[in-house]
Parts: sequence; C-alpha cells; structure tokens
Amino acid sequence: MIKTFTQNDLVQYLYNELPTRQRLLLEDAMMADQDLAEDCADLLLAHARLQEAYAQPSDRVTNAIMQYSKSLSLHP
Repeated sequence: MIKTFTQNDLVQYLYNELPTRQRLLLEDAMMADQDLAEDCADLLLAHARLQEAYAQPSDRVTNAIMQYSKSLSLHP
C-alpha cells in the first residue's frame, strides 16, 4: 500500500516530531516524488525565513515596550 503524506506530515517532519518509522517512510517517498520533495523544501525555506524574522525585535518595538512598562509603574 502506498502511503499518502499530507502537509501536516511535512510540518511534523520539519519539527522532528514524526515517529522514526514514519520519518523514514517520508524520506523514502521524497526520494521518489519530486513534488513532495519540493513541498518539503518550500516549508524548510519558509521556516528558515520565519526564524530570521523573529530573531530579534526592532529597537522601535523594544522602546515602545519599555515605555509602556514604565507607564505602568506603581511608584508615585
């Protein structure tokens, strides 16, 4: 029987959450299915870009948070 893999399977693979057997089956399927391999590559690229985007907030955001925090101070 041929296993059909879903986007959810690919996301679990990306986050290393698939059981070993399923991970190996998915890797074998990607070797045989170019479209599946491209879908996985697209998700890996999107994941990498998200990691870069959220690595550090801008100075503007940090300053706004600090100002808001100071405005909540309980000191008279």
